[in-house]
Amino acid sequence: MNKIDIEELYWIDLAELLNKPDELNEIFEYIKDYNSRSIQELAQILRLYSNPSGVFTKEFAEIIRNVYRYNKIKFIKALNLIKDESINLVYVFRSKEVFEDVDKEVFEILNSNRLSEEEIDTTDTFFKMYKTICAT
Repeated sequence: MNKIDIEELYWIDLAELLNKPDELNEIFEYIKDYNSRSIQELAQILRLYSNPSGVFTKEFAEIIRNVYRYNKIKFIKALNLIKDESINLVYVFRSKEVFEDVDKEVFEILNSNRLSEEEIDTTDTFFKMYKTICAT
């Protein structure tokens, strides 16, 4: 696999890759290279958790957690492009226990002065959903 198209990766039958360990390893190595990914590519990486094949959810959840830890602002900017995935990502964050102090996370992100109004709304919505889900 020469060039990996992350958006196309979402649509392929990822279960077929179980029989192609070299190709599978190459894909995971590619998407784990967070610092060289654009916001659009990060958004596609975040979508992989909900892939139609329903496979590799544990691996994708770990990648999502690491994308957030790598750069919270880029994560929010990417999430803003795929808002409909927010609820799925909330469950990832809950299961991976990403946050130690949710309010501190929100404060840090919102006070970065690096988000548009729309991205601020996305941040508010994401964290409100997280708090609601975790309160149940």
